Amino acid sequence: MADLVLVTEAAEQSEYSEPHIRLLVRTGKIKGKKQGGIWLVDLGDLIRYEQEMKEIGTKKFDPTKHTE
Repeated sequence: MADLVLVTEAAEQSEYSEPHIRLLVRTGKIKGKKQGGIWLVDLGDLIRYEQEMKEIGTKKFDPTKHTE
């Protein structure tokens, strides 16, 4: 994790809210960590994820992709 920033700064530089960014870190979708009571986020990874979600568009909500 090269470019760690506070979650508040990450929220300012992305379209995601602070709670959503913390959720993305907890679920392993982006790199980051909680150090003490402070959340740190890999800003580069967040931007990569955000771009990936923009490219996928509405396909990310396709209910057929979760069939078993």
